[in-house]
Order: sequence, then C-alpha cells, then structure tokens
Amino acid sequence: MNKDISLKRKLRYLMLIPVFIFTITACENSEDNAFTDWPIIEAYLTPGCPIQVKLSRQLPFSSEVTYSDDDINNLEIIVYDAQDSVTLTPIGNGQYVDSTFVLQEGSMINIRFSFNQKNVSAYSYIPVKPSGFTQSATSISISQMGSSSGQPTSPPTMPEPIELNWTNDDASYYLLVIENIEEEPEAVFEFEDDEERPAPRFRKQPSTASGVRLNAMEFQYYGMHRIILCHVLPDYATLYESTSSSSQNLTNP
Repeated sequence: MNKDISLKRKLRYLMLIPVFIFTITACENSEDNAFTDWPIIEAYLTPGCPIQVKLSRQLPFSSEVTYSDDDINNLEIIVYDAQDSVTLTPIGNGQYVDSTFVLQEGSMINIRFSFNQKNVSAYSYIPVKPSGFTQSATSISISQMGSSSGQPTSPPTMPEPIELNWTNDDASYYLLVIENIEEEPEAVFEFEDDEERPAPRFRKQPSTASGVRLNAMEFQYYGMHRIILCHVLPDYATLYESTSSSSQNLTNP
C-alpha cells in the first residue's frame, strides 16, 4: 500500500548564515610561534531577525599561556553598515545582541571592537533571497518497507524524482533542507523499538547549481515536509564541507 509524502509549497527563504571574516591590527609585532589571545567571532544573520554575535577565546595547545585582562562578556562591540550603527548589548556567555538594527539583504555588515590592546574588525555580506523557485511535484507515494508490511511480490516501483529549481545566474552557493513537520511522523522504513530513529530532516550539500533532484529513498518519514532554500556564502559552503556532509556541527538553518 502506497502512502503519501507531501512537500509544503510555502518556503522559508531568508535563513542566511554568513560567517564573519576578521582582521586584527596592532602596533607591536609578536613572534610567529607565540600564542596570542585573539577572539573568535561567530555570528548568524537573518534579515528581519535580531543580531546575535558570540565571542570566545582560542584554546591553546599549551597550558602555559597568558590571557589578556579583557572581559569577554563586557566589550564594546559596534555593528554597522553604510547607513547605521549600533552598540550590541552583552547577555553573558560571550553573547551580544541587538533588536533595533535593521539587517538588509544585499548589504555589507561590519563589526569592530578592541581586544587585547588590538583593534579587531570583521565583515560579512548578507546574500539576497532566492528567486524563481519551482518544483515538479508537491507529493510522492512510497510503499512502507519492513516486516509488518509483508514481502513484496515484485520489486517496488520508485516514483520519478522531484525536480527543484531556482534562479542562479551568478553561480552563488545554495543549501537545501527538507524537514518533516509532522508531530509524530510515521517512518517509511519500519524500526525496532530499540533502534535509533533517523532525523526528521535531510540536506543537500551547498553547491552552485540552480536545482536538485529529490529521490523517494531520501525520505525517512511520511507526511508534510517543508522545503528550506538557503542562499549562503562561499565561506559557509567551505566550512560545511570541511566539517561533515551532514553539517551536524553547524547551526541548523
């Protein structure tokens, strides 16, 4: 018996995850092999959402290092673009936020502050949202597979892949996420009670293509699924590839 998997047409386009690139300038020089207490800047920016920036310190290989006296939770961090600027509010654990600064797609966002007697600056570009999205189907039917469904009398017939396409004239990077949004989704492949169930979502690795194919066997659950198409920067694509194909160590878009 075939059951349906539906793809929700409403897309969440504006999940943009730029990675900050930072530079540090100072008057003094240090030895090449000496540890320097440089900050690590992490920020995830989405138009229409509050700014969130997290600072942390490097973890040196040696325990005999000296950290600066700077309080990672009490720095004056300024974020600005071509029109406006704002000083972020610290909320602890190295996190800084602001809800008044309006993030605009297609704009360059800058950050600056002082740390360890050095001027720290960082910048990132917010990509524009995807456009021209089309899909060849809104649902597919797949037979449930497992012991309770019985042995098939013939090999199952797989439905045609679903084609997803969008405009990508400038060869930008796009990340696609397919997420099951049912409260208690039914599994396509039956599992034993003690087996770990797969995640209710899967991703397509960032690429510069203008479309992808979704094959029936990629879906783990029946029911309604949400399509999330993310326009990401090359830095994020590189980080994704170097971390893992599943991107489990990255913040979910």
